[in-house]
Amino acid sequence: MFALNVHAAYACGRSGACCTAGWSIPVEAHLQSRLGVHWLVPDSEGTCPEFDRPSALCRLQRDHGEAMLPESCHHFPRRALIDDRGTSIALSLFCPTAAALLLDTDGPLAVVENPSAFPLERTYDGLDARGEWPPLLRPDVLFDPESFTAWERFLVGVLGASADSVEATLARIAGAGERLRPWHAGGGTLLDWTTQVLRMEAGAEAGAMPDAAARYRRFTGTDAFIRVAASVPAGLTAPTLPPRFDVDAARLVAPLWDVWAPQVLRYLGARAFASWTAYQSRGLRAQLAELHVAAAVLFVECVRACQARGTSLDRRAMLDAVRASDLLLVHLANRDALVAWIGEAEHDARA
Repeated sequence: MFALNVHAAYACGRSGACCTAGWSIPVEAHLQSRLGVHWLVPDSEGTCPEFDRPSALCRLQRDHGEAMLPESCHHFPRRALIDDRGTSIALSLFCPTAAALLLDTDGPLAVVENPSAFPLERTYDGLDARGEWPPLLRPDVLFDPESFTAWERFLVGVLGASADSVEATLARIAGAGERLRPWHAGGGTLLDWTTQVLRMEAGAEAGAMPDAAARYRRFTGTDAFIRVAASVPAGLTAPTLPPRFDVDAARLVAPLWDVWAPQVLRYLGARAFASWTAYQSRGLRAQLAELHVAAAVLFVECVRACQARGTSLDRRAMLDAVRASDLLLVHLANRDALVAWIGEAEHDARA
C-alpha cells in the first residue's frame, strides 16, 4: 500500500460534503432488499436521505456498520491505482478533510508505504493495471516499473517541496521529462538512465529548457479550463468562467499567486501521485500536460472562490478552489476526452 505522507492518517472528518453533494448513489443488488431502494436519491438541497445532519453521520454506517454502505460511499474519497507494484491510494480533494490535510500539513510531500489509514485487508476500487504493461515513457518505449516509480517519486518530491514559482517549477519538471525521453537501448539500462537524469534534475546541474515549457502552453490559461469544462457530459452541471474574470483575477488572485505557490504545487504533487493518466496515455508528456491543466483549473477556481468570499486569495479560498478543481477534474470531466486532448502533447511537432 502506498499513499502520500499527508494522507497517511486520513479519517473521515464528518464534514458532510460528500453526503450533501447532490450525488445519486447506486445501491448494489445485495443491499437493495435491506435498504428497499435501488438508488439513494438526494433531496432538493442535495442531501442524501441517509445523512443525519445533527450528528453529521450516515445512518447506515452509524446503525449497521461500514458493510452496509453502497460501494460508492465505501470507497470515497479513496481513488486507487492498482498495479504490479502494489496499491497506491490517492484521495479526491473534493473531500474537505483530504484537502485540508494536503494544504495544512507542514513539510515536503513524499510517498509512504503501508500507512495506517489504508489497511491491506480493505478493498479498494480504481484502475486495475495488474498484469498490464507499465506506463509509456514515450509512444514507442515502455517504462519499467522501477523507472516509472522513480519518475513518479521525482514529480511528487519536486512539486511538494519547491520554493520556486508555479511556472518555474512546471518548467523544471517539463525539462526533466524531455531529458528522460531520449533513452535508447544502447545507453545502458533504463533504470540507470532514469536515476542519472533525475539525480541531475534534483541538483543544480540541469539547465533551463525553454522549449520544454513552451510545449505545454496550449494546456494553460482560461482556454484549458474551458476545454475541460466543455468535456463534462450532458446531464451534469459544468462550471463556467466566473463573471468579470479578467478584472478579478488581476485584482484578487494574480498578486498573491506566487505567495500561495507552495500550496498550488502541493496540489499538483497530489495530482501526480497514483496517476491513471500514466496508464491511459501514450507517454510522460501527457502526465505533464495534465499537471499544467490542473494548475489552470485551480487558478480559475481561486478567482471564483475569492469572488464568493469577497476576499483576496487566502487559505479558505484556496481550500474551496482545490475542492472545486478536483470536483471538475476527477468527478465531472469526461476522462476519455481529457486523456485524448492532453495526449496531443506526445505528438507535438517539436518532438
